[in-house]
Amino acid sequence: MTDFATGHRVTLRNLTAADLAAFQAYRGDPEVARYQGWSAMTDDQAWAFLQAMSGVPLLTRGDWTQIAISDPQRRLIGDMGLHQSEDGVNVELGITLARAAQGRGLATEAMRLAIGVVWDQPDVTTIRTWADRRNTASVALCHRVGLTYLGPETTGGVEEEAFVLHRTAAR
Repeated sequence: MTDFATGHRVTLRNLTAADLAAFQAYRGDPEVARYQGWSAMTDDQAWAFLQAMSGVPLLTRGDWTQIAISDPQRRLIGDMGLHQSEDGVNVELGITLARAAQGRGLATEAMRLAIGVVWDQPDVTTIRTWADRRNTASVALCHRVGLTYLGPETTGGVEEEAFVLHRTAAR
């Protein structure tokens, strides 16, 4: 298992099959899933997904990587998706936290850690994210971590708020 970044209260690391129960618990919570673009998985599907993600590198051009957000005891409290563009210059981020972990600043710490490790990739110049406009906590998170608000966009019938961070603005 690889740790990608460690903060005071969260660690970004590979997901593992041992995360199955926690993963299924928050991903099956309708309040957590309400603003997400993914669908619930069976235990077998989730186990296979966690196994597949357990050894992947943080970023691979053209692919999504899902990583764990864990507490100091390494218990899974959420996950983060990262997608690096084919040309390697853009990274898209998405974050999910268990309801019990929300409202405590853990998403802010996880996003700041993720931004730091993305900037460690020399080719990346831009980080992008979108938040369902009804998800005011996620919109506030994007502002809090210093992303620039681009405006509203509609994707697949969902009204979202678009954000960007350029390397020049971050360094």
